[in-house]
Amino acid sequence: MKAQAVDAAMTGLKDAGVNFVTSLPSKSIGDLIFAISEDSDFIHVPVANENDAISICAGAWLGGKKSAFVGQNSGLVLATYALMDSIHFFGGFPMLLLVDHRGDFGDAGGSWFYGYGLLLPKFLELMQIPYTIVRDPNKLTAELVRGGKTADAYGKPAVILLSGEEIW
Repeated sequence: MKAQAVDAAMTGLKDAGVNFVTSLPSKSIGDLIFAISEDSDFIHVPVANENDAISICAGAWLGGKKSAFVGQNSGLVLATYALMDSIHFFGGFPMLLLVDHRGDFGDAGGSWFYGYGLLLPKFLELMQIPYTIVRDPNKLTAELVRGGKTADAYGKPAVILLSGEEIW
């Protein structure tokens, strides 16, 4: 991730009021995860499973935290069970999901993520999870703030998909 995008994401998470972050390791967003782990404004919980990340974010919200998950688009698909339960069984928990959207249109370096890049937006629409795709780091901070407001207003997750050569 380019330094400008990492800085914009850090500012956006803070401006959105996020103070609790779960993450899974990913080369694409490794610099962001490292920055989060080093920043005392966040409680950072690295996890080994995407379902755990979503469930921990929900629990953090119940404990008064404003949470976010940082991970891969393939990982978000793997978190289907936790997302379905949190939204449709428990009624939803507000959280930001900041996801690297490799394999998106124009991503020459993410061909192995082609299916996720193509299908993740459809998946989010079917799950009735609001999302936006951010390709310009100059818009990332504002979109994270908007995503936080959306998650709070709906009482459910909101997703920011990171894509494009300006981000990577």
